Amino acid sequence: MHWVNRILLALLVAGLMAFWPDRLELAADSEDLERVRAERTALVERNETLQNEIRLIGAEIHALKTDHREVARIAREDLNLVKPGEFVFEVKHIAAGRTP
Repeated sequence: MHWVNRILLALLVAGLMAFWPDRLELAADSEDLERVRAERTALVERNETLQNEIRLIGAEIHALKTDHREVARIAREDLNLVKPGEFVFEVKHIAAGRTP
């Protein structure tokens, strides 16, 4: 009976030695898995943001190709262009009590 106890103890130790590293590895894998899931979530959100930007830029491109008023607005506001025959007056505000 004494040898049966030793065999059972050896089997128990061998089983623990075989099972325990898997448990430790699963714990490490779960940390990696959580990190990868967090990265994936961040990438999905960034992708949605970029898709919205692409949609807005596409709408702007469409407006520039089809609407001449939009082109004129950009030329006036962003590029400071004027039509032939127009005059441009630049008005500067001077704070009170200061001389230019």
